[in-house]
Amino acid sequence: MKGNRAVLTAVVLLVLIIAGWWLFKRSNRGPSIDLIASFNTAQKKPAEGTFEVVEANLNGDSKRAIFTKPASRMIWKIRIPDDGWLMVSLGMKPESWEQEGDGVLFRIGVSDGRTFEDLLTQHMDPFHNKSDRRWVPIAVDLSAYAGEEVEVIFNTNVSVPGKPDDARNDTALFATPEIVIR
Repeated sequence: MKGNRAVLTAVVLLVLIIAGWWLFKRSNRGPSIDLIASFNTAQKKPAEGTFEVVEANLNGDSKRAIFTKPASRMIWKIRIPDDGWLMVSLGMKPESWEQEGDGVLFRIGVSDGRTFEDLLTQHMDPFHNKSDRRWVPIAVDLSAYAGEEVEVIFNTNVSVPGKPDDARNDTALFATPEIVIR
């Protein structure tokens, strides 16, 4: 009987130690990485392109966002934390909703300096598709790059592949982009 109590006590202690270690580890993960806060240090292409931080309101939902006109590219050099996820909302300014155009192709990817991996491709066309007249929340798992310094790349294209370029009323928005730890 005394042997069973000793084993039970040891198991309970072990579970408490593991739970404490896990909670301590999770509480030391650090803050999120706000990409708007580091907007000025991001590389922007074309350099003479339209890039600005704006307050954008889509259907009553206001968010701080980066506005750009396609075709464009923004690049941030970032060390990806353990369990890192990119969180961003995509949208297009309301003035593009009622004006002719074929929308914007949003692409998000990562480069380690040798290779590029496309992680997200999202076409939005609020003129033809009324369900695109809102913020579209996106979550991209970056845990495969944990601990690595990589380039996180936001691209916009004026049209989807296979269609002729049509930049009419392309008003791309990347709202509240940040890398969080899940």
